[in-house]
Amino acid sequence: MDARNVGRRLHVGAAVLLVALAAVTAAACGSSTPSSSASVATQPPPPATPEPFGRLTCVPQGGIRFCPGGSDVDGRDLRVPSFDGVPLDADLALPATGRGPFPLIVLLHGLGLTKTSWEVGGLGAGTFTPPAEDDVSLAAEGWAVLMYTARGFGDSCGTTASRAGTPACSPGWIQLADQRYEVRDTQYLAGLLVDEGLVRPSIAVAGVSYGGGQTLELAALKDRVRLTDGSLVPWTSPVHHVPMSVGAAFAQWPWDNLANALVPNGHVSTTTPQPLSAEIVPPGVPKSSWTSLLYGVTTSGYLSPPGADPTSDLTTWYAGLTKGEPFTATDAFALTTVQDDKSAFGIPLPPGGPAPTAIESGTTDTLFPVTEALQYAQRVAASGDHTPLLLLFGDLGHGWAQNKPDTLDPTTADGLAFLRTVVQDHGTPRTGTVAYATTCPGTAPSGPPLTGTSLAALGHGTVPLTGAPSQEVTSAGGDPATAAALDPAYAGQPLCHPLPAAREPGTAVYTRSVGPTPLTLVGGATVTARLHVVGPYPEIVARLWDVAPDGSTRQIVALDVFRPSVNQLASTGPTTAADTTMDLTLDPNVYTFPAGDTAELELVGSNAPLFRASNGTFSVAVTGATVTLPVS
Repeated sequence: MDARNVGRRLHVGAAVLLVALAAVTAAACGSSTPSSSASVATQPPPPATPEPFGRLTCVPQGGIRFCPGGSDVDGRDLRVPSFDGVPLDADLALPATGRGPFPLIVLLHGLGLTKTSWEVGGLGAGTFTPPAEDDVSLAAEGWAVLMYTARGFGDSCGTTASRAGTPACSPGWIQLADQRYEVRDTQYLAGLLVDEGLVRPSIAVAGVSYGGGQTLELAALKDRVRLTDGSLVPWTSPVHHVPMSVGAAFAQWPWDNLANALVPNGHVSTTTPQPLSAEIVPPGVPKSSWTSLLYGVTTSGYLSPPGADPTSDLTTWYAGLTKGEPFTATDAFALTTVQDDKSAFGIPLPPGGPAPTAIESGTTDTLFPVTEALQYAQRVAASGDHTPLLLLFGDLGHGWAQNKPDTLDPTTADGLAFLRTVVQDHGTPRTGTVAYATTCPGTAPSGPPLTGTSLAALGHGTVPLTGAPSQEVTSAGGDPATAAALDPAYAGQPLCHPLPAAREPGTAVYTRSVGPTPLTLVGGATVTARLHVVGPYPEIVARLWDVAPDGSTRQIVALDVFRPSVNQLASTGPTTAADTTMDLTLDPNVYTFPAGDTAELELVGSNAPLFRASNGTFSVAVTGATVTLPVS
C-alpha cells in the first residue's frame, strides 16, 4: 500500500482498525453577527510577513511555508483560543511565496486523530502519491491549508498533559462534531485568518469520516453559525465582521444523520421528504461492534464527566446503547440531540441551498454507507435549489470496504478538482454521480465507473426475487457463526470471502437464478411485506448474498436492518401480537452477479455483533413480500 493510502486509512482513526490560556475578549467570543451594518468592515490588507493567529512563525519547509502551533513549541504554548477560550492545536501551511489573501482549505481529521493526519511530516512517510491530499501538495497548488486538532483530542485538551495548568481546557471535552462547538471552532479559526488578511472569506473544507460529518455540517450551514443556545446567525469574522461562507465542501466517508448511521431503524427514504422523527422513532438497532469501537476511541481523549453535559454525555449514551431495549427517555434525548446538533440532517438549509458539495461515499461502508450521501442529496433536491453536487461512490470507506487504489485515487482526485474549480477558479464544477463497481477477488481491478445524473439514473429497471408466500423470522434464527463472520469491526474482511450457503433456521429467503447473462445491481434492493409480530422488541436484518452455482458457498453483497414500529414498549408481553408493514431499501451497492450464480435476499432475526441482538424473544410471520433488485 502506498504512503497516500496509509494516510487515508489513518485519517479515519481507530475506527478503521477493523477501522486559551486565557479567555478571549468579549468582542471575539460573542455573537458572530455584527451589531449593525456600520460594523461590517472590508477585509484588511495582507501582512508583509505572515504571523498566523498572531502567534505562529512560518518557516520554509518542503517547498512551502509551514507555520506550526502546539502546546510546546520551543517551550511556548502556541495554541489558539477558540470562541469560548478552549485552546486548539493548529498548524497552517502557506505557498512558498506571496502575501495573500490566499484561498483557504480546512482539512478535518478522523476520530481519535490529530492535525498531523494531513501533514507529510506528521505521517512520517515522506511522500504522498497523487491525488495528494496533504499540506505540502495543497500549499504548492496555491492554497493556505489549515489543519487543527478537534477539541478533546490530542493537544486540544485531549491529553492530561495538554490540560495541565490550563484552566481554559476545563470545558474542552469532545462534543462529537457538534455544530455549536467543533464546527464553530472551524468557522472561528478561519475567521481569524480572514481578519489577518491572510485568506479569502469564501473557504473550502474537506474531511474524512469524523471530519467528513463535520464537512457536511459546514456545507449545510454555509454562511451561518450555530451559537451555543442553538440559534443560527450570519457567519462573520470575529474582529472585523467580514461576511464569510463555505465556498465548496468535499466530504469523504461522511454521515448525514449520525443517529441513523449508528442506530438505524430502516425507515429512511432517499427519494421523498420525511419528518426528522422518522429516523429515530422507533429507536433503531445499535451497530454494536461499531459503537463499541468508536466509544473506545473517544476514551483516549477528553470526555465530559457523566451528567456534566447532557448534550454530549457520551459515556451515559453508550451505556444506554449497550443495555438495549427497552429504550428510555434518556436514550430518546440522545438520538434527538445527535440528529439535531451533530448532523447536517438537523440543519435547516439556507436560502439558495447549501454550499456546492462533493461527497465520496462507500457502497461497502457499513458504518457510514452511501445512504447517508443520498439522503443529503435528496434534501437538496427537495428544496428546489440548484446547489452543485458531485456524488462519488465505490468500494471504499470503513469496513467492509477494500479501498482499492483504482477507486480511491480517482474519486479523491475528482473531489479535490471540485474544490479547486469552485474556490480557486470560480468555475462551474462537475456534477452528477460516478459509481465504481465492487469486484472480487480483492486483487481484481474495480469495475469501470458508471456515470449519470443520479444513482437511480444508472439503473434501467428492476428484477424480482421470489420465495414462499409465508415465511417466519425468529429471534433465535440464523447461524451465529455467519453473523460473527460479517462483523466489519473485528472479523477482518468479509467481502470476497465466501461463507457456507446452507439455509439457516428461522429465516425468510427470496432468490433469483442469474443467467444466461450476468446481472448488475445498481442501487439498493427493496423489500416490502406484511408482518405479523408476536413478542417484544422485534428487529429484522436483510442480507443480500451472491450464491455460487453449486449452492455450497455465498458471499455478502449488502446488508441492512429494519425495526418494526410495533411491540417496542416495555409493556409488550411474550404473546403480544401486532400487525404492521415493512418497507426497506438496503444500503446501495454496484455489483455484478455472474451468470449461473443465485441472488439471495435473506431476512434474519439477528446479526450480532454488528447489530445488537434484541433483548426480546419474538417471531415475525412475513407474507405478501415483494423483493426487487435495481439493475443496469
